[in-house]
Amino acid sequence: MRFPREWIGLALVVLGLARAALLVAHDPLVGYANQYDMIRTSACLGLFPDIAKPRRYEATPQAPLAAYRLENVRADLCYPSTEVAIANAVVFVAQTGDWMRGGMKLQWIGYAKLALLAFAALALAWSLHPHPNAALLHGLVLALVVCDPVVTLWFNTMYTEFSAIWGLYAAIGAICALAISGRAAYLLTAILALALVSLAFSREQFALLAPALVVTAGPWLWARSPHLAVSAFGVALVASIISFALTPRGDLVAKTNRVDAYLGILVPATGHPAEALGWLALPQRCESMVGATWYLRHGENLDEQCPEAYKLDSFAFLGIAQRQPEAIARAVARVLPAAQELGVDLGTMAGDRRVALNELPWWLRSPLHAVQWRIPTALYAWMVMATAMAAPLALLAAFAWARPSDEGSGAPLLLAMLLGGTALYSILTAVLGDGLSEAARHFLPGNLAIWSGLLALAVAIPASIARWSGAPRASALPFAASLAAVVAIAGGGTLAIRWAQAQPLALGVLETPTSRMVERGKPLPIFGWAIDPFGVEAVWVEVSGTRQRAQYGIPGGAVRRAFPGYPDADNAYFSLELPAETFANAAQQPTPVRILVRSRAGPTTEVDRRRIEVAP
Repeated sequence: MRFPREWIGLALVVLGLARAALLVAHDPLVGYANQYDMIRTSACLGLFPDIAKPRRYEATPQAPLAAYRLENVRADLCYPSTEVAIANAVVFVAQTGDWMRGGMKLQWIGYAKLALLAFAALALAWSLHPHPNAALLHGLVLALVVCDPVVTLWFNTMYTEFSAIWGLYAAIGAICALAISGRAAYLLTAILALALVSLAFSREQFALLAPALVVTAGPWLWARSPHLAVSAFGVALVASIISFALTPRGDLVAKTNRVDAYLGILVPATGHPAEALGWLALPQRCESMVGATWYLRHGENLDEQCPEAYKLDSFAFLGIAQRQPEAIARAVARVLPAAQELGVDLGTMAGDRRVALNELPWWLRSPLHAVQWRIPTALYAWMVMATAMAAPLALLAAFAWARPSDEGSGAPLLLAMLLGGTALYSILTAVLGDGLSEAARHFLPGNLAIWSGLLALAVAIPASIARWSGAPRASALPFAASLAAVVAIAGGGTLAIRWAQAQPLALGVLETPTSRMVERGKPLPIFGWAIDPFGVEAVWVEVSGTRQRAQYGIPGGAVRRAFPGYPDADNAYFSLELPAETFANAAQQPTPVRILVRSRAGPTTEVDRRRIEVAP
């Protein structure tokens, strides 16, 4: 007897939630350690780790800390977000129940997030149950993507990732359920409103995504109920405006993002830094900071060399896009391979030693991370492009023949637009928001959308074949359109890869020297790492226009952990010693040093630059 797909979907929902509960309840605590961003939530509540000062106000990346206690609110460090609201609700309940005397366990926040996920998941399962394919897909996405440990490790934390992921899952799920099912419509509407608010306030990056989702789904929501469509858009728009424009956030976050995005990625992507600085109304003294980030400053004083970069606004990139749109594409191509790592390089289990994501007990490890970690960079880029291209192709198909209706017509196209749009939005905001800095973390919702899209494809293909074989004439147009979409995605991906091969896409860091000063009469050791999505042919150190080839291929595991898909990540370090006489004239004026990486595909990328001076 064949087991109905809707019951398989429900079973997967239950198994997924049980899997998430196992991780949240694990003893010792399992979750990502604090790399400082958790303090931005803690500061809003005065909820800090129960350890001695001043460490409670500092990053503790080795392992997550389980015990917290209430202190004074630190408004100067606070980053308002949905995460603050969740943590505040947990604190309120704990204080009401008089459970805070001995402090608070971080897992209590994890339990609250698990309850939110279970509430949305079970409501969606109930609504989709009469629709076998939709119920099966929902179960697969929840069990294999949303409840994968690489996601649920964010539960026992105070990072903003949970509210963004939950908001997207619940919003897309509720929209699709409302499009095809009238079951539990009022409950789904409430979940949709809550999800849109959660997403908009998760962090600044996703504030504009909430109304974008509603606009995309507008015809389907309108077909279900005009009042629903208008109300959903109103909620999303108000939440977006308040979050993006009116919510006060610290200057440090904005300064960091502007430096990383504009000086670190966008200006170098133009290929003409001096000209690009003019487009952004930045002075030419900023040229020494081109390619630098907030954390890697080329040995320069950013406050002296280019403080004007702090004042750039979120939409300053339009000045570059208007004059050289290919620079935006080049910046995306350079950041995209760096977004492949799903996890975070932090300790994941409370204790005295650092436990990496792949060192957790086998029942807590992430299959999703294990698979994506092994995907070649070129294949990963194809996956991202295919998902992003699905959005405009599905929109075209929806206009052509699949008119939305209250019977759910065109719902697969709606899902393709929502998932593809999420991937496209995520990569653009990751690049334009913070550049290469934590690109994988900023693109996490996009990565999850890609895997959800692959699962949707796995369910849709056999269903479409069965429908076509049963009624070939009626299904001829959708079938032909699907083949055309495959051809378009394959052709577009091929052209994009060929274009990328001709672009300077290498990444690298000069770790030594750490400053711009060298000792008089002593050689200068050069040491760092470099990678390229098409492989590194050579690393050159250029001093005053003269190039010397560095030794490349020195092994080291740190690069592979951060950039798993790059060809040379296991042996990415380079080394060269520059003799003292190289800087004989550096006492009179700084000697320019550039690190150049040549790709096996041909292009050469500047990954670092310094102005070396001789110490007095």
